[in-house]
Amino acid sequence: MTREERHSPLRILWVVSKLSFGGGVGRVLAGALPALAARGHAVHVAGPAPEGEPAPLPGVALHPWPVRRIKLANLGRLLDLQRGLRAEVIHFHSALPHGELIAPLRALRARLGAPILVVSPHTAARIHYPKRRARFGLRAADAVVTPSAWSAEAVRRARVDPGKVRVVHAGIDLPEATPLAEREPVVLSMGRLVQSKGVDVLVEAFAMAAAERAGWRLEVAGAGREAAALREKAAKTPCAERISFLGQVTGEAKRAALSRASIGVVPSRSESFGGTLLEFAAQGLACVATAVGGMAELVGGGRAVRCVPPGDVGALADALAELMDDAETRRRLGEAARALASGFSWEATAARYEEVYREFRGRSRSRGSSRR
Repeated sequence: MTREERHSPLRILWVVSKLSFGGGVGRVLAGALPALAARGHAVHVAGPAPEGEPAPLPGVALHPWPVRRIKLANLGRLLDLQRGLRAEVIHFHSALPHGELIAPLRALRARLGAPILVVSPHTAARIHYPKRRARFGLRAADAVVTPSAWSAEAVRRARVDPGKVRVVHAGIDLPEATPLAEREPVVLSMGRLVQSKGVDVLVEAFAMAAAERAGWRLEVAGAGREAAALREKAAKTPCAERISFLGQVTGEAKRAALSRASIGVVPSRSESFGGTLLEFAAQGLACVATAVGGMAELVGGGRAVRCVPPGDVGALADALAELMDDAETRRRLGEAARALASGFSWEATAARYEEVYREFRGRSRSRGSSRR
């Protein structure tokens, strides 16, 4: 690769399962894409937009599609888009790889400007990739970029060439943190209300810890298929009136929830990275989390985050009780968590993506030259 090629802007197209900026993948879109654009690249993102017209992102061209149940139905739109863009990098982001889209693109690559094909599987619950189309997508891509070393190992276990697997951690914005003295006695959980997130364990643990600590409240932000069951579980606890379900929070409502909470809890049973933990840490919350999956790479050896075993109600209740009772420990943990978050910037994430793109683009060109 020449010096000019190493520094020239790239045309980049991200393809996503849902063109919205909530949840784990949404945070990556909202943070990394503008950071890539700020580095001088021409950045585009395409995908179904279930919530209507997505909000604009600085420097990023949005290409919303109709929502369709079968992903293959979007192949025509993707091909038409690529014929016009001639993107040099097409990067798929989803819970599971878009095998039904990646394989046709690979077959038609020579007629589409010879883009490199990259895939990022953002999943923790189905790490063995049981679906054939998922494994096919991982193997058909030129590069697989995972959010953590743990998820990279899961990809390798799916018999993907280890030489094409790279890790790129997500970043976080570091806002002005609300001082501890201005925060309320609130324990906050934020994320999808599904079994893998362990909110059921948190509801039980909070009920135990809060029984003798009447001032404390639990706020659960998020939506999902377990919402009704969790509300019912909370209603049966002695402190039901102190457990609030906020629903999906975005924008100012999300900022307000993060600003008033004193303790942030991520009680997941599995986690590919732990973006919510990073959000809590950036806000200076005293954090409690399970060191599972990729989240083990974020907990700072236990110095910045109080770690508990997944599914252990008693251990989580003890950790909550300790933090509820001790403002100084909350302050110390909050400061350590914020220092941890300061090491994860979107600028660093974008630089790492660029490095991977240039590496595999260089490989692709070398293979093309050798065939000639």
